[in-house]
Amino acid sequence: MKKLSLLVLLHIPLFFAFASTTESKIDDGDPNVRDLGVLTNWFEGEFDNDEQLWVEARKDWWGNPDEKHGRIHAIHKRIKADSIGKYVFYIEEYMDDDPTKVGRQRIVSFESLGDKPGIVMKLYFLRDAKKFLMASETHDEMLASVTKEALFGLDGCNIIFQRNGDQYHGSMVDRACQFGEGDKKRYSVHDIVLSENAYWRVDRTFLVSDNSFYKGHPNAEPHKMRKVKIYKCDVSFYEKAYYLPGEKDKSYKDLRVHDQGGAAYVLNPVDGKTYFVQLRNKEYPFYALEDSDFFFLRFKEKGTQASIALAFAEPNAKKIGFQMNWASAVCECEE
Repeated sequence: MKKLSLLVLLHIPLFFAFASTTESKIDDGDPNVRDLGVLTNWFEGEFDNDEQLWVEARKDWWGNPDEKHGRIHAIHKRIKADSIGKYVFYIEEYMDDDPTKVGRQRIVSFESLGDKPGIVMKLYFLRDAKKFLMASETHDEMLASVTKEALFGLDGCNIIFQRNGDQYHGSMVDRACQFGEGDKKRYSVHDIVLSENAYWRVDRTFLVSDNSFYKGHPNAEPHKMRKVKIYKCDVSFYEKAYYLPGEKDKSYKDLRVHDQGGAAYVLNPVDGKTYFVQLRNKEYPFYALEDSDFFFLRFKEKGTQASIALAFAEPNAKKIGFQMNWASAVCECEE
């Protein structure tokens, strides 16, 4: 038994030496490998700027009315597309909390700059974009077989990321991304700040002829999106009471709701009205208090002003809910 144990121990260093050699070949001395992994990990997921709109809707907000931002929900879905690259994502964004109002579709790939610090994000447009929509029947099929032939790009429109502390800052080369013709020829200014839990973006265009503003947000204030957490919510309605079964009782299970202003709408068969449950994780900016942030759920009838029920919890609580005589809801984080 002693000889066997010694034999096993002698093989352990050899295994680690082999693993180390293999890993070094994969990295190939590239100083950007670690940043590439971190950046793409942070980039993956869903993001929403509901928090920003909530602040700008206040009467004491300091900005101008025409500088308020629109609602954007961004979905960054990592896909396998070896012909395009190792770190490839499908991007779909919708506006005004309405998944049918898709405002942007892209394929992007991330690569190391190799012999100098930085990560490049290559932007691609889709030739048959409708077939890639998440709501379409062909979405999964198209993503599973996407190649460069299904895409097209624009010269000079790559975004270069550099690490800045605990963030990555990305920008296009100045005036390099140009498109259009004649008096409408313009260039894009596309800046991104990405951190572990936030995705901020400025995307504007200017005329090449005189550098005048053409389209986008009127100032350089970014759309400040935060990474969402997904909750599964159960909502129930009771004809008589929660403890007395009724013929019109109705329960909705596993409704997908995110914590950055996400909502799920449900019909109450008892009164024929539509209600929704909404979740918000708030970083309250108006007080310098350690406990000023909070997480809350609200239950509301569609089209009305006042909430019917509110439930509050610590920031990023794993579970939240309420119980009334005629309705109840409970939401639990997927993570």
